[in-house]
Amino acid sequence: MPIPEETIQQILGSTDIIELIEGYFPLQKKGQDYWACCPFHSEKTPSFKVSASRQGYYCFGCQAKGNAIGFVMEYESIDFPSAVRRLADRAGIAIKEDEYDKKTTKENLLKKKIIHINQTASLWFHENLLKSNSAEARAAREYLKERKIDIQIAKNWTIGLAPENGNIFINWCKSQGFNNEQMVASGLMSYRDQEEFSKGVYSRFRNRIMFPLHNDYGDTIAFSGRVFTPQNRLAKYVNSPETLAFKKSNVFFGLNKSKRSIAKKESAIICEGQLDLIRCFENGIENVVAPLGTALTEKHVNLLKRFIGQNGEVVLCFDSDSAGYKASLRAYEEISKVGVFIRALQLPDNHDPDLLITNYGPEKFIDLVKSAKAFHEYQIETLSGQLNLNNPRDRIQFANELSITISQVNDPIARDGYINDVAIRIGISADEFRKRVVNSFNKKTSQVSTSTNEPKEHDIINVEQDVEILIKLSLTDADTKKWIRNSININDELKSLKNFDLLSELFKSLPSSEEPEDINAFISSKDSHIATFLNDIIMKDYTHLSLVDAKKSLIRLKIKSLQEKIDLNKTFSRREGISNEEILTITSKVESQRKELLDFKKALTNIDESRD
Repeated sequence: MPIPEETIQQILGSTDIIELIEGYFPLQKKGQDYWACCPFHSEKTPSFKVSASRQGYYCFGCQAKGNAIGFVMEYESIDFPSAVRRLADRAGIAIKEDEYDKKTTKENLLKKKIIHINQTASLWFHENLLKSNSAEARAAREYLKERKIDIQIAKNWTIGLAPENGNIFINWCKSQGFNNEQMVASGLMSYRDQEEFSKGVYSRFRNRIMFPLHNDYGDTIAFSGRVFTPQNRLAKYVNSPETLAFKKSNVFFGLNKSKRSIAKKESAIICEGQLDLIRCFENGIENVVAPLGTALTEKHVNLLKRFIGQNGEVVLCFDSDSAGYKASLRAYEEISKVGVFIRALQLPDNHDPDLLITNYGPEKFIDLVKSAKAFHEYQIETLSGQLNLNNPRDRIQFANELSITISQVNDPIARDGYINDVAIRIGISADEFRKRVVNSFNKKTSQVSTSTNEPKEHDIINVEQDVEILIKLSLTDADTKKWIRNSININDELKSLKNFDLLSELFKSLPSSEEPEDINAFISSKDSHIATFLNDIIMKDYTHLSLVDAKKSLIRLKIKSLQEKIDLNKTFSRREGISNEEILTITSKVESQRKELLDFKKALTNIDESRD
């Protein structure tokens, strides 16, 4: 349903383009207009003008122009409806299909209020850190100084301080006109008694350095608070609870600042902590993000993929200890689902990016990023240092862990190369290790199916080996693909086969080439149960087969289909009450089918003889 024009105009009327764009990058006022270096092309002299009076932008360098909706579309790489909805959400305006839902309208308004409260509070926390003369403010500034976080960096990231006395913050909130209900909804406060709200509220964050958290388009939606004194034995980091504005499963710290660099480089470095990210970004390594102390989720990965693109890569940068290794495995499992290439770097022991860059400079970290290995190679190195490959039990563990990783690789050529690498490393045949990989893939597929819904009977595809051979070669062998396209009349030659519908669907739209990316795109375009089936076949070792084997498989399938028809007709001819005329008709048909069967068997023999 199209978004009504009057709603679009209402959204534009409620959006200040200056405030919107300054949420992405700073603007400098000159006269009545605002200027910046254009975000849509590289330049050193600002030629990107934003007009408050016209509520539009224009670049004198690349001629990019538009209104608030156009800017969000271009900057965020999203379509028109998505940009309109994003601005509507920001302005607290319900789109027409939602306008009759009073609950939705109320939630949109509250969400807008939460963002306003967080934005205002972040500035207050920031002022408290920089200007307060309290003992905790002095201690916080000293801590940041020891961590090489100077005033300018603190300003760049609006780092703040929540006072030790929570009443100071509560009183400030009251002075701003924020009531208890709004503050609890924002996640900055909680009720003292969940059953008797009249007992008042308390501040969730006390005596913590405050890092504002933003969504990917710059709104302040939550906070992450860090302890900074050794005597404070509470959790190192505490995040805001989830609210209408904040869902930690789809928020990265720093993405609002780093997304342009990520999109430009088609590469994202994932590190673990806020200070790691800040240290990287402030030293020119800007394509970096950090999850909020949680494992990566599908929403995280899809959000990141929007900026790195289909051909981009992710570099994992986790601690070198066992916890970091396990975190990298979990991240790999989630990211590999969307087909993005994954590398991992090995940090020196007892170093994180913050400490490494502080002690050795950004060049050291950049070198590690450049030399980061494909994930399976990183895993081989890590496990080789943990396990004794001369020990049979350790070799089995090594093979099992690698088989799980490699089973998640979508590219069949890359997967085969990895299989050979690992097989050589542990001294077994590639075929033997390939079986482990296939078993890991099947086990994982089974677990996913069980954890969501029991598979429907019609979603399970069982075919015989000749069908698998035909499909595998049709996708991976150029001669077989050419033969299917030029020599087979699909409707005539395949219609008698048991799997006609499946083969017909596949053969009528085969991938354009045998390149892995084309095969993967073809598989991804299919329904999930068909895609799973095709991935399973792609992983099977039919690499020694060719066009001749495809022809033999088709003939064998025709022979089997014809034999089943003959048997069925013979059964019909023995039914009680059948007339002599019907018997003669069936007998004639069986005779014709037997001749056709004989022709197929001769053709099969001729193929074998020609191969010899």
